[in-house]
Amino acid sequence: MPENEQEAWAELINRAPGVNHNYAREHEFNLWFVMTAVDEKQLDKRLDHLEAELGRPLLRLPMLEGFHIDLSFPIPWQELENP
Repeated sequence: MPENEQEAWAELINRAPGVNHNYAREHEFNLWFVMTAVDEKQLDKRLDHLEAELGRPLLRLPMLEGFHIDLSFPIPWQELENP
């Protein structure tokens, strides 16, 4: 995506439920984000909705290995269940 459009696209992505990281990179795929959900079905639903809203395909790179990091605050999983 052209650099001059990144900020506008990032704002749209940031509004999607479950997005918790979104940043630009110097790469062919230059806008990366992380989306969470309670399960893969919900995640696929959220990604499908975001693709439709953006009008362009997303490159889906699933997490291969999870890591536990103590964030020192609770994650509201029940709120994440509903988009």
